[in-house]
Amino acid sequence: MKLFAKKVRGMLAILCIAAMVLTACGERTETTETEQETGTEEDLQVRIQALEEENAQLRAQLEQYTGIETQAAETQPAESQSVETQPAESQPAETAQEQQTEEAQFQEDKLNIVVFGDSIWDMDRSGTGIAAQVAEYMNANVYNCAIGGTRATLKEGESDVDYENWDSTSLTGMCYVMRGLVDTNFLEGYPAGGVIRNVDPKTVDYYIIAYGLNDYFSGAPIAVSDSDKYDPHGYTGALNNALELLKGASPNAQFLLISPTYCQFYENGYMVTDSNMKDYGEGTLTDYANACRNVAEMSNTLYIDAYSTMGINIYTAEDYLEDGVHLTEAGRTLYARAVSSCLKYGKPGEVSGNSVYY
Repeated sequence: MKLFAKKVRGMLAILCIAAMVLTACGERTETTETEQETGTEEDLQVRIQALEEENAQLRAQLEQYTGIETQAAETQPAESQSVETQPAESQPAETAQEQQTEEAQFQEDKLNIVVFGDSIWDMDRSGTGIAAQVAEYMNANVYNCAIGGTRATLKEGESDVDYENWDSTSLTGMCYVMRGLVDTNFLEGYPAGGVIRNVDPKTVDYYIIAYGLNDYFSGAPIAVSDSDKYDPHGYTGALNNALELLKGASPNAQFLLISPTYCQFYENGYMVTDSNMKDYGEGTLTDYANACRNVAEMSNTLYIDAYSTMGINIYTAEDYLEDGVHLTEAGRTLYARAVSSCLKYGKPGEVSGNSVYY
């Protein structure tokens, strides 16, 4: 296309020059009426005729390239100049369009990662938050659908089939939204509510599921006795149920399960116990972490043992925990790097720790 425009501009320039010569010759003919030498007039007539023939040939060639009939250039030489500048004016528009197309393709090439979790992900949605850091490390779109204070399990007495009156912000509720089983009205007021509405399940590449702290604090059962393994009233059942629901919504997605993180408990400014010893009725936090690992291994998903191998423990708690439970900025960076490393280099069914390749 650019070569074609270049040829057209070249021919128009030649036509313009020819027109100027013809005009000058015509003026010369008028001024030579007083000349006595007839040989000079005959020479001019021969030159004019030759230029007219050449002009006709150039117009014919121009019509061959453009496919339209051109007007005689000598009648409006100014228009020839405006035509020459037109491709130069349109070129930036074409360049801008190409850039927009490349940018759109770049955005489409990004990974789409959806996060379901609790306050570990939800507490900081700024640039130092885990989601923002993972987005940077992975060059990905990260949809942070975490809600502080929530748990994977349904509370005792909550129905898992009452779709019309659904109001649980549990993991099961978020999965029901992804499957289109419940409306998002119950998420009004939560940042996650606005985020999840922008998720297209068909385009999700990874789901990150990170629960356990609030299940542990509330004494939710790790598994419901005398029930199937998909009962969302138990921690392992809620995880299994979520995997099945999300596979139905996003058949091509991969999954990363993350265990809860180590925590400590204080009284009057002094640590009195930690999650290795404290039992709220259904086991220590170690038991919930091990249960999460079992689900990941049985389901052959990616898994991070954030409790034992990430590096947050009794010896590093002062650096990584700001209140005994939630993460400091250094803790969030450690967590985000572990997540990104697992997504890049982890293998389904195997435990990933804090191996960081950045």
